[in-house]
Amino acid sequence: MHAAIVPVPALVDERRTLYRLAAEIAAPGTKLSDNLADHPIVRFEIGRVLAGKGELDPALLAEVAAMKVRDVGVLVAADPAAAEVLERPLAITAPQGVRPEPLTEADGDRFEAALAVVAEGVRLLRSLAPEMAADFLPHVSMLAVLKRETSGGLVSASSRYVPGIVLIDEPALPMEVAEALVHEGAHEKFFDLAITREFLDVGAEDADYFETSWSHARWPLEQTFAAWHAYNCLAQFNASIGPEQRLGPDSLLTKANERAAEIGAWLLVHENDLCADARWLLHALSGTALPGAFAEVGDVAGPNGQADARARGVDVTLSTEDSEDLHFHLLPGVRHQRAASGRVVVGKASQPPQLSWLNEDASWTLDLWRIDETTKKSFRWMLSRAAEEWQVDSAVAESRLRSALASLVSESIVGSPGTS
Repeated sequence: MHAAIVPVPALVDERRTLYRLAAEIAAPGTKLSDNLADHPIVRFEIGRVLAGKGELDPALLAEVAAMKVRDVGVLVAADPAAAEVLERPLAITAPQGVRPEPLTEADGDRFEAALAVVAEGVRLLRSLAPEMAADFLPHVSMLAVLKRETSGGLVSASSRYVPGIVLIDEPALPMEVAEALVHEGAHEKFFDLAITREFLDVGAEDADYFETSWSHARWPLEQTFAAWHAYNCLAQFNASIGPEQRLGPDSLLTKANERAAEIGAWLLVHENDLCADARWLLHALSGTALPGAFAEVGDVAGPNGQADARARGVDVTLSTEDSEDLHFHLLPGVRHQRAASGRVVVGKASQPPQLSWLNEDASWTLDLWRIDETTKKSFRWMLSRAAEEWQVDSAVAESRLRSALASLVSESIVGSPGTS
């Protein structure tokens, strides 16, 4: 189901593209390697800038990325300085009043024993659910093992504020590690989907809260969808393991299917608060049909046709009279990068920086300025290029190009005479 939205390699590349653009805007000249772009603390620091809570220090990024890790199928924090480097994610995810401490090489045999259990847990996951492992592990950039006596019973945790890192209690069983990687890996997958695809918008903050029947906790929409997604993944994992597998004392596997159904039923009632890709995934995993207009334009193999149709059907278009002889230019302060998938993320050097993904036609149109950002482009020239490269007749190309340009103008990305 995830691959129908976007395959793993494309999703990881799009995530890196977004962070690279954000870093370039926040600190011009900053270049992120894959290692830097994946590092949870680097992503946390960039996230702070995007939230308007500080400036980006490129020297700090290089410093935190130098923290020593051990590779046992996932990268495990091993540096004796890990507690200091990972202070923020530890504080964000810890229960109130708890100060968890990571196990590191400074803990000697205790760390090596935990590392061996983690390695066996990764192998177990790949053995029991190879497709799930291939789907989730690329989104887990780092794992930190917490000393059990300091964790406050955390079991496992992740946070969208520090994406890419998974925290787990010091494991006794490989199955505890495998389950944690499914649970938190599903969250990390969701975090990447949420910043690259149409899942939630600002309206999610005002949506109704969901109340769980098992603890009566109240969750906002984003947390509700993330929990539903994780419980679905845990239920699928539970179906792939045999009765001989010993579960940890805090396992959620036997409860996952029931909880996924409860949350899913609530989400279906509130699906109008979700964006296109989230609605598609909700119905695909629930085995229900997309309603109304979504069903008319949707693709049974995935939501991409549906999203493109909606993007091309925007209400704002350029009139024939106004656009026929117009020349368009890229507005000052606009920066953009193209992912390997062809999608373009665009940003503005504002405070805080603003980033957004463009639909297929708007991406193609903006890319016309990739070689020379200062040259004005005439509508007629762009239309000729569009008809040729899109391999459609002139009337179809004209309609699509008008919509693409209208969206770029409305977002203050390109301008025509009279705009600046």
